[in-house]
Amino acid sequence: MTKRDSAPIANDVAPSQKEDKARKGDNKQRVAELERQLGEVDQALRLSTGKLRMALDIGKLGAWERDIASGAMTGTPNFKANLGLPLDAALTYDDFQQMFHPGDVDRINQAISYALRTKTDFQIEHRVMRADGRIGRVLMRGGAVYEDGEPIRLMGVIQDVADREKAKEEANRAQRRQEFLLNLNDQIGNFDDPAQIMEIAARDLSNFLQVDYAGFNEVYEDRGITVVVLEWSKGLFSNQDNVERIDNLPQDLWRDITSGKTIIINDTKTDPRVSNRHMQEMYATANQTRTSINAPILRSEKLIAFAHVGGSQPRAWTGDEIALIEDVAERTWVAVEKARAKRELRETEARFNIIAESLPALVWILNPNTELTYTNERWVKYSGLAPEEALGHSWTLAIHPEDWERMTQELVDVVGNHKPYVTEARYRSSEGEYRWHLIQGEPVHGADGLFKGWVGTSVDIHDLKMTEEALRNSEQQLRLALQAAQMGDWRIDYETDAVFLSDRACEIVGLPPGSPFTRKELNEATYPGDLTRVLSDLDRAVQNHTIFNIEFRIQRRNDYAQVWLAAQGQGTYHPDGTHFGTSGVIQDITDRKHAEERQQLLIRELHHRVKNTLATVQAIVGSTARTAGSIDEFYQGFVGRIVSLARTHNLLTEDLWQKAALEELVQTELGPYKDETRNRIIVEGPHLELPSEAAVPIGMAIHELTTNAAKHGALSTFGGQVEVRWRIELGAELPMLHFTWRENGGPRVMSPARQGFGSRLLQRVLTTQLQAQVRMDFQEDGLNFTMVMPIPGEPPLFNPDK
Repeated sequence: MTKRDSAPIANDVAPSQKEDKARKGDNKQRVAELERQLGEVDQALRLSTGKLRMALDIGKLGAWERDIASGAMTGTPNFKANLGLPLDAALTYDDFQQMFHPGDVDRINQAISYALRTKTDFQIEHRVMRADGRIGRVLMRGGAVYEDGEPIRLMGVIQDVADREKAKEEANRAQRRQEFLLNLNDQIGNFDDPAQIMEIAARDLSNFLQVDYAGFNEVYEDRGITVVVLEWSKGLFSNQDNVERIDNLPQDLWRDITSGKTIIINDTKTDPRVSNRHMQEMYATANQTRTSINAPILRSEKLIAFAHVGGSQPRAWTGDEIALIEDVAERTWVAVEKARAKRELRETEARFNIIAESLPALVWILNPNTELTYTNERWVKYSGLAPEEALGHSWTLAIHPEDWERMTQELVDVVGNHKPYVTEARYRSSEGEYRWHLIQGEPVHGADGLFKGWVGTSVDIHDLKMTEEALRNSEQQLRLALQAAQMGDWRIDYETDAVFLSDRACEIVGLPPGSPFTRKELNEATYPGDLTRVLSDLDRAVQNHTIFNIEFRIQRRNDYAQVWLAAQGQGTYHPDGTHFGTSGVIQDITDRKHAEERQQLLIRELHHRVKNTLATVQAIVGSTARTAGSIDEFYQGFVGRIVSLARTHNLLTEDLWQKAALEELVQTELGPYKDETRNRIIVEGPHLELPSEAAVPIGMAIHELTTNAAKHGALSTFGGQVEVRWRIELGAELPMLHFTWRENGGPRVMSPARQGFGSRLLQRVLTTQLQAQVRMDFQEDGLNFTMVMPIPGEPPLFNPDK
């Protein structure tokens, strides 16, 4: 082959080598790019993992995973800490289940099974038997990972909620303390006798704290003694009127209490501060005292009295109990001081006339029949009546007829219940002028507590009232001016069809200030359904030379929202009477229109609810009457059911009459029978909101079960227990509620001889109106009631007779 022949071959090989080099270069670039992307993904993964770990630590959440096939479990340190396990502890799902509280196992397994079946997450709060022997409470939430539609792994988080439960318990205690204090205030506020006030406070405090005695000591420092002015004791022995010399008391304790410190002794036998013989003898005499608290009462930093509380058993007083005693001591002494002040006031009635005559007001005293028995000279001069004519009911004749018509209604409650009274009314003077007076009256009682009438004053406030009226008029004018300032003014030139809008008017219709606008564009923006009416009203006003006032809708130009406008104006005319334009003001009234629409909707809804409620009450009356054996039985049954209906309505009105929670219906009825120490009431079930039409019959059914249990069943005996549980399962069309009421520990149960309202409600109403399957099993150890029903959307009106 010649060189000429070989040249083409060399030329053919060269391009192939170049392509190989190019491909290798491209591969290296792609590998480098993939490595860079992998690095970014790895960095993002580490960052995400770090954020997750930080979130779990901040929320004190423990994460876990379970391999469904092998049962092996892994968990974070927080997960094991929440279960009381060491960090290196190995754990299987069987081990984990062993830590579930026996009373919660079925509920947990049902929640997880339901989640797996429906491919949803589960969330359940339950108890755990911690490895250290303590019982904890956790919130567990998780879900499954699926492969080819089958769950292969469960994963989730667990949170210790014991602190939350502790906080809830503390809140309950605080609420009980608050209710106690409110009730105490109501009681001691109704008495004027200091001894009675102290006795009520001491008795209630003793019962609330479950101590043996409580009382109040008054301090007479100038005489060097303290006196037990009142003591309430559970036993026959009382220290009331006992006198103790201050010198005989431990001086270090006395210095503390005089400085305002509460003296707390948990055990008088072991506290070295009261170990001397005198104090031990005193405690032995005072109801065998083993524990005591003395709370000081100071005025102007001086000890004037102290409350004492004691018991025959040692006690570790809590901070809340100490604070309660201090609070009661202060509240009671304030009431005592008030009562003493009133008593002193009654003792000064002899000086009342001198004071009354010096006051720049009408001073008067009314007897229980509202007759004037005393008035100062100022009333005699003002009325122009003779002194003997100024008494009796003369004051009623001097009051303006309009004011007297109102006062006669107000005085019904005041006179009937001996209440204080404050009002404003016009008195006619001797010149015939009516002047405004501020009338203030206070009820007066004698030393024996007998109601004597009212004492009061009538102060001339006529000039002040006139000033206030002028001020109100001025404020009204200001409000009108401000409202006018929010209006936009406009003008239409019919010769050019131009519409001139102020800046505010442009803002209302959605245009930039100064934008050109035409009458055609205005008509196009007006809602079609209103345009004919608007044009007709405008034409009529123009023809009749009258002012027009129109409300209509337009589509705002900037956001195309529909707004309501109120337009007022009138036509403009040439001297010959030819109409050439229209001018006026506009105002955005969209909010007002929406408010009117909402009001109409609420009125219609109210009519519907009232008719439904009246129908329910009518049905209850009829059914109760048919099953009652006597008037008293009818009254008790009817009142109980109406109260139950009212409680259910209270729950519904909290949610605008839409729904009520099943748990709240149960807790409302069974709450009064709870006893935490005996676990008397058990209520378990998921949160379920019932529509109003279903909440009413179900709420009354729960009331009937509770009433029956309290009268004849488990709640009628000391050891009885009621367990209420429910669950929700998927049904063919609607979710199904499975509700169980089980009683045990009560009297022996027998089937009832006749069907009463409760049986009618439980067996007929629930079945007919809610399509429920109801079963009542009267077992010897207690009633077992079950109900399975579809959770309704809008069921028919409750009626016990259907």
